Amino acid sequence: MKEKLQRLLEAVTETSPVWLDGGETIAYIRCDGKGARIWQKNLKTGERICRTTEDVRIWSMQSIPETGDIFYAADETGSECEQIYRIAPGKKDGADVTCSSGTRHFWGGVTADGKTIAYACNLRQKQSFDIWKKDLDTGKAAMVRKNDDHYNWPCHDALSPDGRYLLYNKLCAENDNALWMADLLTGDAKRIPQDDVLSAETEPAWRHDVNGFYLLSDRGGDFVGVYTYDLASGSMQRVFSYDWDAVGISVSQDDRYLAVIVNADGYSDLHIYDMTDRSEIDFARPPKGVIGANRMNWSRDGHKLLFTLASGTCPDAVWMLDLDANAIRKISDDGMLEEDEKMLAEPVPGRFSSFDGLTVPYWLYVPREKEPKNLPVLIEIHGGPEGQAVPSFHAFIQYLLGEGIAVVTPNVRGSTGYGKAYSHLDDVEKRLDSVRDIDSLVAHLIETGVADRSRIAVSGASYGGFMTLSCAARYPNLWACAIDTVGMYDLVTFLKNTAEYRRAHRESEYGSLERDYATLKAVSPSAVIENIRAPMMIIQGRNDPRVPVTEAEQAVAALTARGRTVKYLCYDDEGHGIAKMKNKLDCYPKMAVFLKEHLRLS
Repeated sequence: MKEKLQRLLEAVTETSPVWLDGGETIAYIRCDGKGARIWQKNLKTGERICRTTEDVRIWSMQSIPETGDIFYAADETGSECEQIYRIAPGKKDGADVTCSSGTRHFWGGVTADGKTIAYACNLRQKQSFDIWKKDLDTGKAAMVRKNDDHYNWPCHDALSPDGRYLLYNKLCAENDNALWMADLLTGDAKRIPQDDVLSAETEPAWRHDVNGFYLLSDRGGDFVGVYTYDLASGSMQRVFSYDWDAVGISVSQDDRYLAVIVNADGYSDLHIYDMTDRSEIDFARPPKGVIGANRMNWSRDGHKLLFTLASGTCPDAVWMLDLDANAIRKISDDGMLEEDEKMLAEPVPGRFSSFDGLTVPYWLYVPREKEPKNLPVLIEIHGGPEGQAVPSFHAFIQYLLGEGIAVVTPNVRGSTGYGKAYSHLDDVEKRLDSVRDIDSLVAHLIETGVADRSRIAVSGASYGGFMTLSCAARYPNLWACAIDTVGMYDLVTFLKNTAEYRRAHRESEYGSLERDYATLKAVSPSAVIENIRAPMMIIQGRNDPRVPVTEAEQAVAALTARGRTVKYLCYDDEGHGIAKMKNKLDCYPKMAVFLKEHLRLS
């Protein structure tokens, strides 16, 4: 068992590709048996070189094709106090260019000459992020813009090509995420566009003539569309709209082509437009799957687009679309053993009617060569809650399928991807309606014959962990067992102890400590913890800044005091989730043993 699971956990994933030159060499984040590191590859010769040696969580990466420099933000302990590092051409491992441990740095960008970086950090006060720039030649850092309103998060393509303007989001809520632009010369800043509309403007992509940029906005209706912003006039206009959310955009170096990713019921539709006349062009299409929304990167020379693609049976891999040659190919070339590939299964979409008639989507993973009848089932609930289960590769899910366990990943109310209205159906006092969705899902799986009613488990991480605890406590007779990973036990103590800069953002979703204290207490798992009967496993990172370790400790103590079965795994060098490969190889086998025992498969 352990050997097979280890092979799946160590299956190679490659993401976040960037160009190191005009169009021949790339860098990317590769995760394999040694963990997550930065590699580079020559696309002509196939030569690969490992550029970093430590297994750390890498949050973002950018290159300078003119020089070959690589900049990345990484966090070694899980505390999410990521520092910014620079790898010089021909060197291995990055040199820390921020040098401020205990401070969180959001990467903003680097000027084309590689001499100045821009970023946001909470050095001045922990609850908010100021805009900074730093001269790498002199080592002098300067605060450009002081902020006292928590998140001020630079966008993926934040810095204008001339290095003057930085785009960043003031994140208050999923649909209250205003875009701002700071002038790095004067320190002035303004909202884009300059109004007070409650909306979300995200994922801007600068035009290289610096006359403006493209961006995504939800102000046009229930779904996110593509807009253009003109720097001189300050006007913003919608250019493309869809019946789903646009989730990612990237503009070619000559400003001719715009690539747009649309999330169509969980799958990614790639559109490419010729912006000389805004016509959609035909091109060699990628396979059906999920494209990394903010991981597209155009070559400096020609029109080669790098992106990351995954599916239920294919781990994240780097692909390249060459528009000029009308050709597409997979750059990543590491495969799995044939015996492992044979057990992989793609999920199929499904929908059920919840307690109030709401239609709720889900994905059903069925073990290969088995009928979806009377199976042991794990319901895996995504985090967020502003998140979405999509048909991408999950090593642990695929392992469970090989052991005969079906897996269901629902998108309960509050999930993203189905419009603004759907994402707000679980706000504050409606929190438990999403838990009731899971009760309805279980009934649906039993009624349709998929699930053996005596062998159903529930699990989830972060908000999915909160849902797991809630489901185990509020519907105690449904579950054979449950696994909570970094989940919230008490929303009041969670909000009091989460990182200071996160509190206002989270209160917009869960409710205010000042106004909604009673509601927060009432909807928390802590209010009904005595109802839990199923064996529990609780998993936590000790350095978690989002859901502090005290949440897990409270849950473990409460269950232990009541004589319940609870197994607790806490990792001293992890944060919000299990990121390091050595810890995955310890944690996931224990999860597998726990599930198989209580689903009566061992």
